Amino acid sequence: MKINRRTIIRAIAAAPAFAGLSAVLSKVKAQDAGKFEVWFIRHGESEVNVLSSREDLPSELPPDEGFTYPLTLRGIEQVKSLASSIQDIDVSAIFTSTRLRTVQTADAISFVKNLPIQLAPEIVEVNFGTLASASSSGLQEIFQILTDWLINEQYDRRAPDGESYNDLRSRFVPFVTATIEQYSSIPQVLIFVAHGAILSTMLPLIFKNVSGQFALANVLPNTGVIKGELRNGHLICTDWNGVQP
Repeated sequence: MKINRRTIIRAIAAAPAFAGLSAVLSKVKAQDAGKFEVWFIRHGESEVNVLSSREDLPSELPPDEGFTYPLTLRGIEQVKSLASSIQDIDVSAIFTSTRLRTVQTADAISFVKNLPIQLAPEIVEVNFGTLASASSSGLQEIFQILTDWLINEQYDRRAPDGESYNDLRSRFVPFVTATIEQYSSIPQVLIFVAHGAILSTMLPLIFKNVSGQFALANVLPNTGVIKGELRNGHLICTDWNGVQP
């Protein structure tokens, strides 16, 4: 579930940087003379974004599973524009979270690039358990969990039936780094389509030059793009949706 990050950004402005896991990429090297890049893209605007931004938030929201929360009409237009901007980019592969909103976003890119999408449940959005379907009180508790992860380093903290920071790391980081290693010899762009919270939380562990503080102070908008490339065995973020880390 997407939450209102304006409050979170203000609260974590002075948060310390993550230690990072740049060493996991130490053996990954581009083998060709061409340029290998990896792009992380957030999905277009979806129904859950609209619901979670409302002042009169419903007392209970449907769980974020499977075909819940498709793109809005605005989101469809966003992904059409995104796909058009990528039309002339050489893309090696497109991996997407299995949530409907990300699959719809990836499918638009797939159409213009004539490439299949590859489903990656490892990069689905953070599971906040029963809190994800709760009202404003649930959002406050989610905020506290994020605070405990990002500021208090309580990486085992979790919501009832939800994931801990360590759970996220164990599913996201190995998959993403292994996929990068697999495609790093191809001088094209490797694309991951995922979600705002999982990208803000986990990309500081993927990019050598991105901290948790930076990621959460520069929350990715719908269809925002984060670009990186390999340098001396490390993945370096070169463009965080128009901002230089």
